[in-house]
Amino acid sequence: MNCLICSAPFLEAPSWQRLFTMKQSETTCEKCKSKFEKATDKEHETDWIGTIYEGALDSLTSIYSYNMWMKQVYQQYKFQHDVELAKVFAADFSHLKKNKNLIVPIPLHQDMLKSRTFSQVDQLLLAARVPFTQVLTKITNSSQIKKSKKERIESEINYSVCADVQSQTILLVDDLYTTGTTLRHIAFILKEAGAQEVNAITLIRA
Repeated sequence: MNCLICSAPFLEAPSWQRLFTMKQSETTCEKCKSKFEKATDKEHETDWIGTIYEGALDSLTSIYSYNMWMKQVYQQYKFQHDVELAKVFAADFSHLKKNKNLIVPIPLHQDMLKSRTFSQVDQLLLAARVPFTQVLTKITNSSQIKKSKKERIESEINYSVCADVQSQTILLVDDLYTTGTTLRHIAFILKEAGAQEVNAITLIRA
């Protein structure tokens, strides 16, 4: 088989677990996998103390750091429309199949979805065979990319809740965490709509 990142051929190590279970096959060679760095735990509430969003997000987990290798792979996935790269991270999200809470991906605006051709967050979950529920809508097709940290924190909420979330414990899933504005805005409106608890997991933390 060939690595989905570098295209080099590699042999998958034999495994009893794979033989007798539904564990997915490897998609990435060891050389490429070794270049990813696990994210370190960081304080995620500091910038939000004293705002209406303080405490809106109950917990945050990020899987990888945004090193130069991840930046290269991520840009190939997101901006070069290489949807197959979602399979590279399937094992990182597969444990969510046992999660009993409501799993909610962060959505794209419909215009952006047409431009990108796929939702990068949805595809990460689909590749991992994790069931999810769409309960959010992005209101305008705006981006946070060119905004400063201060501008992001002070920006208006750009999402709405479009389904019943009363008394639900929700796990938000996103691809990239930078300032955390999107996650906190969404956690805030979900709790305003009646959600009991809102946690989040992201593929990458910048």
